[in-house]
Amino acid sequence: MDPYIGITGFTGPEEVSQALRVFPINPKRKLMVGVLATYKSIRGIPMKPKWAKQTPKPKEIKNIFLADSHALNLVHLSTEEGREDALLADMFKIHDLVGEKLHGFQLNVAWPQVNQLYKYRITKGWDYQLVLQIGQKAVEAVGGTPEGVVNAVELYAHNINAVLLDPSGGQGKPFDPKRAREFLTALSQRDWDHLSLGVAGGLGADSLHLVEPLVADFPNLNIDAQGRLRNEDNELDPILTETYLKKALQLFK
Repeated sequence: MDPYIGITGFTGPEEVSQALRVFPINPKRKLMVGVLATYKSIRGIPMKPKWAKQTPKPKEIKNIFLADSHALNLVHLSTEEGREDALLADMFKIHDLVGEKLHGFQLNVAWPQVNQLYKYRITKGWDYQLVLQIGQKAVEAVGGTPEGVVNAVELYAHNINAVLLDPSGGQGKPFDPKRAREFLTALSQRDWDHLSLGVAGGLGADSLHLVEPLVADFPNLNIDAQGRLRNEDNELDPILTETYLKKALQLFK
């Protein structure tokens, strides 16, 4: 999986196009174009206004993604508590709606059912990227330790392409670089050469210093930003987005 600089919360193709203009002709990284989808959005169930503003109707996603070689188009899919069984069906539904511009999913689910990912691979193969988000809830569920997370990831390692440590969940809360290093180190010591590692949480135009201490030891680290790229109207801010991307490209140069 090529390393990426991510932005989550795109709701229109013009936002994606503007972000891609920042990338050089032959970038070392892709732009991860993250579009949100949820159990509720797929079924037309009303959502809280904050998240409704960031979550397009599923049938619109195919028009948001662009067919660009610099883009990694991922749907960030989440479920509702007690509705985790619907994950696989929702993934297939997104495939049907989005079509060939879909490159895969980030699964914003605390330790989804392993058999669902296995069934996904059996049906769809390995051309699609699967990123497993490991948020605060997931970490706490396995004892809050790097060892607990590594042992849990082992169950998924053969069916996913990457893990993303994200204690924020799109809220803009910053992650702890020292704590992140502990988890990244533990994961990198396993024999999972195919597994990319990433961090998120409070990243934006003014907070990439959080990532800087990790770059030397994890040069292919993926990053993602969401909450801190939005303005007071809860819209993706073009200036913040451009600044974040330029600084991130420089950081990983």
